[in-house]
Amino acid sequence: MPGTASVQLPDLLGLSRAFELRTNRHCHTVTSASETWFLSQQNILTDAEKTALRSLKIGLWASVCFPTCDPPQLRLATDFLTALVTCNSRLARARTLGDCGWAEEETSLAQNNLFRDLMPKLTPAMPSESSRKRFTTSAEAFRAAQMQVLSHRQNNTLPSVEAYVDLRRDLSGLPMVFNLLEMAEGLKLSLDDQRWDDLHRSAIDVIALSTDIFAFNNDLQADNKFNIISIFQADKGVSVQGAINFTFALIRESFQKFLAAESAFTAEQPVEGETTPASAKWTWNPLSRRQPSNSDPPPEQVSPPLSSDSTLYLRGLKDCIVGTLNWSYETELYFGAKGDEVRQFGWVFLKTKEQE
Repeated sequence: MPGTASVQLPDLLGLSRAFELRTNRHCHTVTSASETWFLSQQNILTDAEKTALRSLKIGLWASVCFPTCDPPQLRLATDFLTALVTCNSRLARARTLGDCGWAEEETSLAQNNLFRDLMPKLTPAMPSESSRKRFTTSAEAFRAAQMQVLSHRQNNTLPSVEAYVDLRRDLSGLPMVFNLLEMAEGLKLSLDDQRWDDLHRSAIDVIALSTDIFAFNNDLQADNKFNIISIFQADKGVSVQGAINFTFALIRESFQKFLAAESAFTAEQPVEGETTPASAKWTWNPLSRRQPSNSDPPPEQVSPPLSSDSTLYLRGLKDCIVGTLNWSYETELYFGAKGDEVRQFGWVFLKTKEQE
């Protein structure tokens, strides 16, 4: 990477600062139980993955994405996200589906070694047949996206920017995470409305493309070109910093689309109980067990077209956005122990490619 020793990340946290950031009060106990289980299993995580597990703080990620569910649902979500993070991390260096835990000829998530023990618990926990069908469809798309990456890698090709953004939605696994919102709160939903498609697409793009910015240094070291930064560099011939700037423009546009799609649901009447405004002082103790007080802002109220379950689901999408962006600086997955420094100043020193 000639002439580029460091880059400055954009203010990704500033996008969602108007969204309330909440943490599930069962975070500590569920995280401990999940980590203990994964560490005790012989044939799921490698020794290196076990060593790194606690530093990833995946239980914290689950707790900020699912801040109001009960311990059994939070445990399912935590276990699932642990498997998802591991599967995606393996793909950076994978040459075959087997490297990511899949049985080569099977399409079911239950046939992936990382998810196999989880699926008999998770599938029955989905609150309706339609939610189970949505989850199955999302899981099949996730595997197909990983296959597409491996095909590109074998042929030494890269997709266009537009094709990559489409691929990245399924590759992220976020459609499955959004499906878990239904499980976590027992929601009965009809998501056929085009407005939901718009919300899903824009929310996924905000999270997935932001994650590519966070993960770029790791991908650079692993020589993994399947990152929007590398795609922009190949497509436009720009520097790393230039590609980051292009990516942030896409993320910002997607966030505005999310807000516009949300307003399509809520424009019929004024919204009472606004979330904390962007101008307010905003701090976060990521593992706080603070309970709501009389001075806390009331929950958001939305317009008549949304049922109570739909209201909770929309709130869950916002939890996933603001929670993931903040967790990305808390986990050591992207910045090691320097996440707080990167959050404050934005500077990241680029790694060098690993030697074969």
